[in-house]
Amino acid sequence: MDALIDRGEYAALASCTYLNQASLGLIPRTSLEASVRFLAEVAQYGNLRLSDQAEAGVLDGLRTAAAGLLGAPVASVAVVGGASEGLGQLAALLSSAGGEVVLVASDFPSVTYPWLAAQDRLGMRIRWVHDTPDRDLTLSLGDAISERTTVVCVGAVQFATGSQVDVAALAARAQDAGARVVVDVTQLAGAAPVTMAQWGVDALVCSGYKWLSAPAGVALLAVTEDLAAATPVIVGWKGSAAPFDFTPQELSLAAGARRFELSTMSYSAAVGLLSSIKLLTGIGLTAISEHASQLAAELAGQTAPLGWTPYRALSDRSASGHIVSLRHPAAAAGQVQAALAGQHKINTSSRAGGIRISLHAYNSSHDIRALTQALASLSPR
Repeated sequence: MDALIDRGEYAALASCTYLNQASLGLIPRTSLEASVRFLAEVAQYGNLRLSDQAEAGVLDGLRTAAAGLLGAPVASVAVVGGASEGLGQLAALLSSAGGEVVLVASDFPSVTYPWLAAQDRLGMRIRWVHDTPDRDLTLSLGDAISERTTVVCVGAVQFATGSQVDVAALAARAQDAGARVVVDVTQLAGAAPVTMAQWGVDALVCSGYKWLSAPAGVALLAVTEDLAAATPVIVGWKGSAAPFDFTPQELSLAAGARRFELSTMSYSAAVGLLSSIKLLTGIGLTAISEHASQLAAELAGQTAPLGWTPYRALSDRSASGHIVSLRHPAAAAGQVQAALAGQHKINTSSRAGGIRISLHAYNSSHDIRALTQALASLSPR
């Protein structure tokens, strides 16, 4: 199976097999060039080329593209500096002394840390759910929700195992209990379709530098209309209705989610993200998801005779098609990952006892064969 994106877009692919998108994503040449071009213009010419009015609207195109990507209204979208910023803002807004949040115990720390801080600061309760291969993760999360639950905060796809949540089903269960749902789609957006409105969640957060293939320094936040009308716990000057009016004694926030935007940020990264979103949505996120799932099936089939198995069977509803964590009963994942990189120039990750394989539009069957051959030489006999 051929790649969906011309591999010439990525310099790294000329020298190695790259199966590590979920750690630090490769950036297409077109997005990199757009980002560098913007950075050079501002660095060399400053406000001669970027007026106050132009700066006020520099993120407008990205918000529109992000709304299409996330399945949300444009007014619901804010551009922030990082996923942790967005998750922290939401936790600060939704935490309370009498509240309880449901979290996955092995989720990425940016999802859990703000709530641990809320526990220390306010005494907010935390109910932990464990991601285990013998249990449907969506059902585990749903069973943890009770009349005491006020928030569920979860990564749509777990970064270490590839376990995937049925977000719509989880949101329906939370809604019945009167709980809010915050979803980190960093490990999903760009790899598969995201539909905030159809899912019925309260907020989405997504980093730009992983599956969305953008430079670091930009992320997306999308919130429902009622949250977009709330006053953020942290307010910055760019969240004003008219930032360049400079009215320090009067707080007039933007009407929509833009009020969550804080300050001058990495506009060059934002320009790169816009380019990458256009590239990925132009291919089609369903096509990208199906492509990765087919490669995952090849991976599972070719590595099974070597004793490697996915954390979850690919037929499991809780298994994603684009992040596969391979396990071997007699192999140390960290040692194998290091040998793959050092001896075979195959870039993967070692996470939670497995070799994490991340499959994106630029990967092909050739990458799967190369990995299988390398594992054959490294696997215990």
